[in-house]
Amino acid sequence: MRVANTVELKNKTNEILREVGKGRPVIITNRGKPAAAITPLGEDDLEDFILEHSAAIRRRIARAEEDIRAGRTVSLEDYLAGRGR
Repeated sequence: MRVANTVELKNKTNEILREVGKGRPVIITNRGKPAAAITPLGEDDLEDFILEHSAAIRRRIARAEEDIRAGRTVSLEDYLAGRGR
C-alpha cells in the first residue's frame, strides 16, 4: 500500500489514481499524519458507498431502529392489507 502526502497528491494525481484503479489503495497524509484513504470504487460499489456514507440515510436508519425498539412497527401483512395506518 502506498502512502503519499498532500504535495504528492497535488503533483501526481493522475499517477495516484491509476494506481488506485489497479486495486491498490493509497493513504494520504497531511503534515505526516494520516488524513484520508483513496480506495478503488467501481460502478457496482458506488450505490453502496453512497448509502454507507450518507448522513441523511444514517439518521433515517437510526430513527427506524428506535421505532423498532419502541414497538412502533407494523407487520408487512397488515401494511399490505391497509391495516397499518
